[in-house]
Amino acid sequence: MPNFALESQGARVIADLSSDTHWTKERTWNILDILTYNWYSEKKHRTVIQGRPSLNPGECWPFKGDQGHLFISLSHPVNISHVTLGHITERQSPTGTIPSAPREFSVYGFTTTDDKGVFLGGHVYERDGPAYQTFTMPNPNIGVFGYVKLVIENNWGEKNHTCVYTFKVHGTIPT
Repeated sequence: MPNFALESQGARVIADLSSDTHWTKERTWNILDILTYNWYSEKKHRTVIQGRPSLNPGECWPFKGDQGHLFISLSHPVNISHVTLGHITERQSPTGTIPSAPREFSVYGFTTTDDKGVFLGGHVYERDGPAYQTFTMPNPNIGVFGYVKLVIENNWGEKNHTCVYTFKVHGTIPT
């Protein structure tokens, strides 16, 4: 299925409308740190839509806590039929567990960045499932959307941060 949330195809993350990237260390801030943070944060958000063929531990977008969201401008306006969420498997994890993996999540479609958005569906990412899990949207003909918001409701137990490795949006371009 085509992926309309693929950066190389023209999709982009709108970092200003997404949760902040989680810094793994406490730090004192200076002007260079602020500039570096903005660059680092945008770079990390983009990880999710870069379409890497394999997932490696730590190559994710982390956000603070167990709830967060990512706002994406799709490469084309589409009827959204499926989404794919990716995270490393327990076998890939150095600790053998993946408590920072998303658990319950919702997807919303938007025609503009300013509209209210339409709920497209909610799902559960199974921690003992495959790295890439594809979910069917219950009503793919509900509308044509140029933007999508992935909302992570909770994760599998990590309180400090959640990691999203990849997110794909599948559907059809209306004729």
